[in-house]
Amino acid sequence: MVQIAASILGADWLHFGREIQTAENAGADRMQIDIADGHFTPTITFGEELVRRCKEVSRLPLEIHLMVSRPQDWFRIMADIGVEMVIFHVEAVSRLHACIIEAQKFGLKVGLALNSETDPDCLRYELNYIDQVTLMAILPGFARQKFIPETIAKVKKLRGMIDDGKHDVVVQIDGGVNLKTAPAIAQAGVTSVVTSSYLFSSQDPAAAIAALRAEFEHSPLMQKSLA
Repeated sequence: MVQIAASILGADWLHFGREIQTAENAGADRMQIDIADGHFTPTITFGEELVRRCKEVSRLPLEIHLMVSRPQDWFRIMADIGVEMVIFHVEAVSRLHACIIEAQKFGLKVGLALNSETDPDCLRYELNYIDQVTLMAILPGFARQKFIPETIAKVKKLRGMIDDGKHDVVVQIDGGVNLKTAPAIAQAGVTSVVTSSYLFSSQDPAAAIAALRAEFEHSPLMQKSLA
């Protein structure tokens, strides 16, 4: 079954507690919090105190998308709060493997994010060491953008690398996920999606999540996992 992460970037920032409950009741599998530092991306979003408060009220696992220039500075902080996974950008670090190992020292699962212009080939020697790859289908740091269609080809390439090497790695799409883009995303081999504006702008969040899941039920990868 596809994993659905609800990103609070597209939620009502004045009512995060209520929005987290909305995502839980709708059937999301996890919460994602985007931390942007104003350096790696031009926007500034959230900090550690918001993560801590969300952890206190959320029954769902937290994954933290670090859109920051020095992700390693955040690993201990996130681990102490009780975060399950950190996702950081390969473009932000000079010593990628060392950064992966550093996060794992704190008991964190590791996801690597790729901006839309970054080739998945850069991950070829890291797939044995990570839990997830997040492919950005929008520019990081901004909600309510249109899906970048070239992302589908990147998913297929990444899926081939993972399958050929028999790696146990989740392939996630972040940005522009909705009922129009979901069929192509599902067919390409994605196993996790981030939903933000699609979920939190919906009149019926539970129906929105159910409809999104339905698009993945008959994808080749999901059928193979049920066989």
